[in-house]
Amino acid sequence: MGSPDLIDKLKDILGPDKVLSEVEDIYVYGYDSSIVYSGVPWAIVRAYSTEDVVKLLQFADEHHIPVIPRGAGTSLTGGPVPLNGGIILDLRPMNKINVNVDDGVVEAEAGATVDEVDRECRKYGFMFPIDPASAEVATIGGTLANDGGGMRGARYGTIRNVVLSMEVVLPGGKVLNLGSPVYKQALGYELTQLLVGSEGTLGVITKAVFKIVPLPERLGRILAFFNDVEDAARAIFTIRRRGLQPLVLEFMDDITLQAVDSVYKLGLPPAAAAVLADVDGYAESIERLINTFKNIFIEHNAFKVDVATDPKEMERIYAARKGAYPALSRLYPVVIIGDVCVPLSKLPKMVRAVKDVSKKYEVPIAAVGHAGDGNLHTFTGLHSATGDEWERGYKANDELSLIAVELGGSASAEHGIGMQKKHLLLRELKLRSGEHVVEIMKDIKKIFDPKGIMNPGKLLD
Repeated sequence: MGSPDLIDKLKDILGPDKVLSEVEDIYVYGYDSSIVYSGVPWAIVRAYSTEDVVKLLQFADEHHIPVIPRGAGTSLTGGPVPLNGGIILDLRPMNKINVNVDDGVVEAEAGATVDEVDRECRKYGFMFPIDPASAEVATIGGTLANDGGGMRGARYGTIRNVVLSMEVVLPGGKVLNLGSPVYKQALGYELTQLLVGSEGTLGVITKAVFKIVPLPERLGRILAFFNDVEDAARAIFTIRRRGLQPLVLEFMDDITLQAVDSVYKLGLPPAAAAVLADVDGYAESIERLINTFKNIFIEHNAFKVDVATDPKEMERIYAARKGAYPALSRLYPVVIIGDVCVPLSKLPKMVRAVKDVSKKYEVPIAAVGHAGDGNLHTFTGLHSATGDEWERGYKANDELSLIAVELGGSASAEHGIGMQKKHLLLRELKLRSGEHVVEIMKDIKKIFDPKGIMNPGKLLD
């Protein structure tokens, strides 16, 4: 807990209702959703406006106090966890949303959840393109900080593909308005994109403007089951190879299917893997699209293909996929989560590697992910975060990350680096780009944050 003097100064600057320092607050804000990582902040500041952020960063920069920006704490890598004290900056009270239908954009403050933004867009016949599994609680600021994507990534990519402009507060309190709320812009060095994925190490994103897309007229949901994980992966590759653009294209292995079915009671058949696809379009074309996907799945040895067009049934299936992580977490008290991405042609090798590594280290590893863009999440289930089992699980996760890089992919797709993947980041950058790229990134950090107060100990720090 911070000193009474620090707490009093923060209350004087920001107001007593915006500063938390009780033991229970300190404890809760010391964790993220990884559970594995924890720290003890000195205080928590809840920002209600950009001016609150400015005041805090002026004070913190002057006194060399670490600031750790935080959304909902859904990070799985220790990103918003305080390493050596400091002040947690909770941005959730900043949650205003404004939809501009005429320009096809939405402006959202950092504390608004992704689902809140999506629901607001849907009132006007649009949707927010990004849909992470944690969208119900994940905030816009946190999703930008980690370059999150989600289940519609097969078509829309990650959040960096739809952000147009943003407001950022730098250490010392300077406010930058980066980018422009239009679909095309050529404004020299693209600082907006530099801030995406920076995990709060360069500054604090307070609000941003995004592209939005019209709601589809019709939607069909297809769930195909396979007896071989590689057949499922090859079906995904074929869909993309033939130029098809599903709204959703997801992969789930046998462990995931069993966990999901135990919670959501969908009556899923025993299978090595399943692929979930959403197709959308006009009423006259939707049946043709559904049949095209069904035929591809059958071509790749799917033994069962279910089609849902009823909204309630589609929602049950979608909720089950989004609930994969909570369902798996019921099976194991400790889960190490991997987040790799490989070229689509290498997806069959990657899903097979998951099973091989699981056997090698004698730990259960589930695989699920946004496979339509090559992104695979692995869940290594453990009973303890210490001892031999933890060591084997940690090594298994690292080996899968290295395999992804060797296949031409990346060890980090959308969950951020945080503390969990710092060593993987350095290894991948040095292997692919050389030491000079690491030095350039460190120089960028010094330019934005010369005193090193922004989320210290994360990324390259």
